[in-house]
Amino acid sequence: HSTTIDVLVGMPPRLSRCPPPEFAAAAKLSPSSRAEVACRGWYEAYGQPLYSYLRFHLPSADAAEDLTAEVFLRALRGFDRFDPERGAPRAWLFRIAQNVLRDYRRQAGRRQTVSLTDLRDLRSSAPSPEERILWEEEVARLLSAIGELSSRDREIIGLCYGAELSMAEIGEVLGLREGAVRTRVWRALARLRKALSQ
Repeated sequence: HSTTIDVLVGMPPRLSRCPPPEFAAAAKLSPSSRAEVACRGWYEAYGQPLYSYLRFHLPSADAAEDLTAEVFLRALRGFDRFDPERGAPRAWLFRIAQNVLRDYRRQAGRRQTVSLTDLRDLRSSAPSPEERILWEEEVARLLSAIGELSSRDREIIGLCYGAELSMAEIGEVLGLREGAVRTRVWRALARLRKALSQ
């Protein structure tokens, strides 16, 4: 019989909420530009996993929405630097997201903590108030444990369970072989389980 924590560690809650439709207009995309057309397609294909990845690392859904918009604005401005022969657009966009996240944390100047009041996109839809409270407590406990991990562990867990990328896709983003990714994910989850048990 699995406990809620076992389920959370095996499959962390999906820390995502679909960004609002007006989000796509952030870069004022128009069909007249090759870069804008490409970025529109990338947004439709990769907007949700990028948002989910960022949401995994950020204290609020609003911050994740803002940073996802910033990823695509940077992609649009730096479109000439994208070389399809060197890799897929997904990996390039995730590397931009990593830089956006680093810039955000540097500007914040401190470690981000997550408050339950900011978890409007993580609230349980369980019918019973007791079930909702228990779920929120488990989510808060998981987020607290994740916060104790190293940035390297949080990164690999965020790509795997936040963005829901495959091992091969994570390898492409991080420049690692698939076997190395599997090992890193396994070790990060082991440390997460240990943090949850304390």
